[in-house]
Amino acid sequence: MRSKDQDSIREIIAACKITPSESIESEEIEFKQYRDIQALNNAKDLAEEVSALSNFRGGIIIIGIKDSSNVTNQNWLSQLVGFEQGDVIEIEQRLKGKLKPSLEICAEYVDFESKFYLIIHVPHRRDSLITTSSGKVCIRDGRSSRPMEPDEIEQAAKNLQNYDWSADLLELDVNTCLEPVALEEAYEDYCSRKKYPVESRPDKCAFLEAIGATNNGFLTKAGLLFLGKWNFIRQWLGAHEYRFSCKTRSEKLLINEVWEECIWRSIKFAKDYFNLCNINQEIKFKDKKYNAPILDDQAFHEAFINAIVHRDYSIAGMISVDFDTAKMTIINPGSFYGGVTSENIVIHPPRHRNKALAKLMMQFQLVDRAGMGIKRMGLGSLIYGREFPKFAASFNCVEVAMQAESVLPGIFVLVQNNPDAYGLIDLILINSLYRKGSISVNEAQKRIRSISTDSWRALKESVDKIEQIEFCGSKEGIYIRVKPTWNEFFDIRKTFSVTPTSTKHVQLYDYLMEVEEASNDEITTLLEHKNSSHTSKFLKEAKYVYRIGNSRNSRWLIRKDSGEK
Repeated sequence: MRSKDQDSIREIIAACKITPSESIESEEIEFKQYRDIQALNNAKDLAEEVSALSNFRGGIIIIGIKDSSNVTNQNWLSQLVGFEQGDVIEIEQRLKGKLKPSLEICAEYVDFESKFYLIIHVPHRRDSLITTSSGKVCIRDGRSSRPMEPDEIEQAAKNLQNYDWSADLLELDVNTCLEPVALEEAYEDYCSRKKYPVESRPDKCAFLEAIGATNNGFLTKAGLLFLGKWNFIRQWLGAHEYRFSCKTRSEKLLINEVWEECIWRSIKFAKDYFNLCNINQEIKFKDKKYNAPILDDQAFHEAFINAIVHRDYSIAGMISVDFDTAKMTIINPGSFYGGVTSENIVIHPPRHRNKALAKLMMQFQLVDRAGMGIKRMGLGSLIYGREFPKFAASFNCVEVAMQAESVLPGIFVLVQNNPDAYGLIDLILINSLYRKGSISVNEAQKRIRSISTDSWRALKESVDKIEQIEFCGSKEGIYIRVKPTWNEFFDIRKTFSVTPTSTKHVQLYDYLMEVEEASNDEITTLLEHKNSSHTSKFLKEAKYVYRIGNSRNSRWLIRKDSGEK
């Protein structure tokens, strides 16, 4: 995106013939001089100038203008030294590599009186602070740039959370910009959802206002993205492409489609391609046959919508879907937002970078108000015995990978018989126990920690609810096992043995997880031992606890590697 046209830039350069360059510099204009392209590429201060401009209001850097303090005898014409020509794409990429997160800077050459000047256009990022790769956060301060103070960074970060790119207004003719078929389909869908009688239906203008596509008659960026013609989207918002590819395990390409369209039509295209690839497979369990899809359609829907609503539209890029018989990967431009990470994405409260777009899509139940999308993706994988979707961030993109095709028959049949009975943690436990028979509570807590703030309490609730499993314990530790009567169903060939003291080990572990530490006397009462010496022997043999202090003041605690509360 160019902040000034070439004629305006030439006027700025021309002014340097008769005026000190320092007096022309401003909050949005910076002059620089470098010996050659190598010196420019090695310069640290250039990335700092870009950071400062972007974090303020954006602007331009003109390279090829000498600092007026180095001019003698007021020979201002000598300030115009120019700059050697080079590959602008390489210059852009090298400079982008020194900035975090990605910034869509644009480099170009402008000729003026037989010399060339390198112009770097710096956009203002209102949704993120731009730092250098070394971690400096800079800001424009009058005609110069400087590092921001810690309190300034804190306040600027707070201000970013209130900005919504998708709510910006566009001074465009609404009727000209919107895609007629998408508009009509969305209108009919909306009226149907609202159950409007034909005679009471709103007109199209009222409809667009109601869903947030327009605001006081002005088209929002969210509205253009959702219902706009692709060429208007490209012209006013940038290139936002989609790709769907599907191939076999032998790498034979079945589908490889790339398109630019509004969100309404893109959702339909992606679903059509998905349905072509997502064939049913036959599975057998206890002499009965069942049909199961390669990938759950609800899981795909949630993953694709999640990519649309959370992607960073301030940068050009592509939402890509790569599907084969073993895995689907969906990638969208941008980083995680609002404190969400790949580790806490399930339990973190929903944070929408594009609030207006999310609100608009809620009108069509494409986005869940309760923030259940990620959980539905998980449920749509776990009910087949597949892994929980894996999220990752790299190269300024967010990626989700979902296992496909594989099915654990017993889990699939168990859940199909009562699909509403099992939540995420229930399914993770059942998947963990299938064909294995047991799992330590330590390992179980690790597996659910990313989706529960109190992993031990969550485990207890699941074990109490699921009739096929139970807690058991020994001096080695505490475990969850499949009850022997369900071994065949869970394809378990060897029963996990239970010791006579199993119940007491579970009692002790549960008590210490609640109170954190306890004395010998307190534990004696808990376990109903006849004397404390019996308890002392029991505790010394238990490898999942340890003692602090001596004699009567000693306390017993759970070992850290035995699980965390």
